[in-house]
Amino acid sequence: MRAVGLLQEMGYRNVRAFGGGMADWTEAGLPVERGVPVVTPPVVVSRARGEQRAATTFGFAPTRWPISTLLIMWLAINLVFGFLYWGLSFLPGQGLRELGQPLGHGAADLLEAIYFSFVTGLSIGFGDVVPNGVLRLLAVIEGAACLLVFGAIISKLASGRQEEMTAEIHRIAFEDRLGRVRTNLHLVVREIQEIAEQCRDGREPSDSILTRIESAAAVFSGEMRAIHDLLYRPQTTPGEDVMESILAHLDGGLREFGALLACLSPERRASAALATNLRTMAGLAEEICGECVPREYAPHLKVWMDRVQSRATSLSVVAS
Repeated sequence: MRAVGLLQEMGYRNVRAFGGGMADWTEAGLPVERGVPVVTPPVVVSRARGEQRAATTFGFAPTRWPISTLLIMWLAINLVFGFLYWGLSFLPGQGLRELGQPLGHGAADLLEAIYFSFVTGLSIGFGDVVPNGVLRLLAVIEGAACLLVFGAIISKLASGRQEEMTAEIHRIAFEDRLGRVRTNLHLVVREIQEIAEQCRDGREPSDSILTRIESAAAVFSGEMRAIHDLLYRPQTTPGEDVMESILAHLDGGLREFGALLACLSPERRASAALATNLRTMAGLAEEICGECVPREYAPHLKVWMDRVQSRATSLSVVAS
């Protein structure tokens, strides 16, 4: 069954009953393409992708962490360095200076060290407290680390907003496309109904009427391609009410086209443009059924899909 599914994905139809491999395929007398073997080129990993994988290998990918984790890390860096500044002040020649005087070792001095750490982490640099000795190097390291983490936070905020805007744009474009599909199907059905009524009244369609029929068939086949892609590549799936409306318009359009073809003379049906669009419509509709599409739909939608497929069979008979 997996081979059947792969064949269907590749565009082959009527393979649901096939259960064998190449041996059964050859024994059944089915065609086999022969030619020069296809050589697959070596896969080249881009430099950017390699760098990204290396960053993940080392376990440091801050842009992938949640914002809460990044904020906690930023606060932890400032607190840890604040205690380091205060602890190193016990060493001779090291420590912080405020207004030219070294800080002491009390609780108030610890708060001053934490204050200096947060000022350094925020890259404010008031200058009222300055590091001395090795603390200068620690201040540089803290500033770089805090800038990196803070930059990752800004990147997360900006990318999150961008993703929301992109998703909203896609949603609006998708709904607009669905609206145009339903509108075009409705207009085509109305057009074909009017022409079919004239034909049933005994009025033979003129060349101008035939042009209208060909134009309506071209629009209808184009919208059928969009519906086919919607069913077979459902990146975004519409609601059941929208899908039912589209399938109902599709069924009605195929029904009206079948009635119109039955009324037209063989010479009119032999129009190249009309015949091409009719074959396209029938071929696409034959692949629309409740068990054909790769996604599970509600039972009443499957009924509509099966009805569309049956209309395609009738349309093929009339068109031939």
